[in-house]
Amino acid sequence: MEKFRLGICDDESEDLAQLLDMVKQYDVGGCLQSAAFSSAADILDAAKNACFDIAILDIEMEPPTGFDVAKELIAMPNPPIVIFATNSKAYALKGYGIAIRYLQKPIAREVFFEAMDAAIADAIAHRLTFQIDTALVSLPLRDIQYIEILGHYAVVHTTREQYRFRGTLKEVMSRLPKGYFISTHKSYVVNLEHIRSATATAVVLDCGTVIPVGRSRMREFNEALYHFLGR
Repeated sequence: MEKFRLGICDDESEDLAQLLDMVKQYDVGGCLQSAAFSSAADILDAAKNACFDIAILDIEMEPPTGFDVAKELIAMPNPPIVIFATNSKAYALKGYGIAIRYLQKPIAREVFFEAMDAAIADAIAHRLTFQIDTALVSLPLRDIQYIEILGHYAVVHTTREQYRFRGTLKEVMSRLPKGYFISTHKSYVVNLEHIRSATATAVVLDCGTVIPVGRSRMREFNEALYHFLGR
């Protein structure tokens, strides 16, 4: 079962309790790992240590406000999907382009469920899912350092484990978001986020692994890397 990290922040204890109760009602399948915070500063500190897939933020908190925190969260290398909750409609336009949903308090159960469905669908799009024997594996894209192609198989390398499943380079690339992963060689796909350094012929990843850059892919790789760094 896929697991998603959910961060909830509201400085009003009753509102926070209501959000937690609705999460409990929604999460009958146990796919959410929830953490609750009563101050914007606390959820920011937690996000720096362990990335959230989804963040529900009350906007009207003591500074930093939920809106301030949202701007910092989405600027992180692995931004969460943001849902705003507030008593005022005045922030709706301000939150445009930052939050996937805007929830008016008191929050209706049906509206909350719809927002969570949308957020999880978005989070799934930021994962690579594949089958190993009878098991379904779903990895957050941020955890993937590189993917190695060995014949008809792909080996996904994360900082902790390796996963081997049946797939070609073309098939793997079609399931990854453009602009974040690039094939540097006929046998390798790297996560641009994890590149520590690069030369004309190779890249060094955060994990210390050196990946070759093929001559025919050099120009495409350089363009992709410069575009990624310029975001």
